[in-house]
Amino acid sequence: MRNITKIVLLLIIAFVVYLLWPRTPSLKGFDPAELARLQVLDWQSEKADKGLGAVMTRYKIYTSQYHFAPVSAFRIAQSQGAALEHQKLSREPGAEVEENRALASLTEKYTWIKQQTKGDFNPDALAREEFGWRNLELDENAPPEAATDALARILAGLYGGAAGDFTEVATNLEGARALILKDGAAAADDANPAATAQTAAREAYTLLKEIASVPPAAPAQ
Repeated sequence: MRNITKIVLLLIIAFVVYLLWPRTPSLKGFDPAELARLQVLDWQSEKADKGLGAVMTRYKIYTSQYHFAPVSAFRIAQSQGAALEHQKLSREPGAEVEENRALASLTEKYTWIKQQTKGDFNPDALAREEFGWRNLELDENAPPEAATDALARILAGLYGGAAGDFTEVATNLEGARALILKDGAAAADDANPAATAQTAAREAYTLLKEIASVPPAAPAQ
């Protein structure tokens, strides 16, 4: 057997092992610092409209931080990207069909997440929450707390508990996202808004991990 053939076979075997290696998917096992770094890269790609770059960053988030299977992680990343494109188009006059397409992509995303994590949430409901949250972020007339409250509801749906438990996390994440995604959000004396955003996101994910480590209280009877 020629050396090049051996190398190709080894690469194929290594790839198959990578795909089939047992994993324990979880939304709680992330490293706050690394997740914050990757999320800032994701937001920067979104801002620059780098579709492939954003997909690959999201893929890495779901494989390295949430330990999802590669195929599922890639499908989630693709679904998220498609949803963002359709949502952007849905804000144009006469493009109502794009809203349904965005919601379908978001529902697919949450269905994959639920399948991987054995979650106890409604994918369609969370898809609608995310669609509404992103529209609130884009609406210059919406009060800032509206987007924060919507994000808190999404986190509560994913991790369990009341939305109010996640208000501080959502507030920090909204601030971090604004530094990257919204023009003029950074202070004039902030020489490195990306680093500031990463710090805020790290604080948010550190708190989120603490909250997620405590089982949510049972609802009152």
